Amino acid sequence: MIRRVVRPVATMPARDPAAYENWYQTPRGRWIGEREASLLLALMRPVPGGTLLDAGCGTGYFSRQFADAGLTVTGLDPDAAMLDYARRQSGGVAYIRGAAERLPFDDECFDYSAAVTSLCFVTDPSAALAELWRVSRRGVALGLLNRRSLLHAKKRGGGGYSGARWDSWASASRWIAQLTPPVVMHAHRTAIVLPGGGLFARLTEPLNFGRLPWGGFLAVYIARRG
Repeated sequence: MIRRVVRPVATMPARDPAAYENWYQTPRGRWIGEREASLLLALMRPVPGGTLLDAGCGTGYFSRQFADAGLTVTGLDPDAAMLDYARRQSGGVAYIRGAAERLPFDDECFDYSAAVTSLCFVTDPSAALAELWRVSRRGVALGLLNRRSLLHAKKRGGGGYSGARWDSWASASRWIAQLTPPVVMHAHRTAIVLPGGGLFARLTEPLNFGRLPWGGFLAVYIARRG
């Protein structure tokens, strides 16, 4: 249930929705997006038919991936242009404007919530995570930019990563330690160890999927109950 409508309190740098979405249709973008979505879903193991809030959904790329996995998805983003673009895509996702730091929903309104490379543009990620935790009955999935990665060494501060904060499992652990009620279970893995997306990266990624700590994408899942 929607609790109240609020003004967004944080935004990502201005982005062109079509260009953002089209990147996921390139060979490299498609490969990266699919690997990231697969890792998040593998950690979550969501209940079929469950509800999920995708905070910072942008054009809805990951919202649609979650919907394709059998979840009923609501996407939320502070950027009106991104939401307009997302609504024009197929996928059966509902979209609402708002910010992760002050979610306009009642407590435990969703089974799950997710924030995929969106908390890196939030000033206070621990506050945003507390809000995601508040509205989730089962658990929260995060996709973070991994500071301990080759991607960070190559891309930090440039291109689509301009203004983004790069985090680590240590920093995520500090946010998690502040949550109430306490986390029952947590897991983290990484993906995209070799960010170039070439043939060698694609062939070797499945061998290391989730095992090595140096992937550019850090996936975290925390559960309220088993």
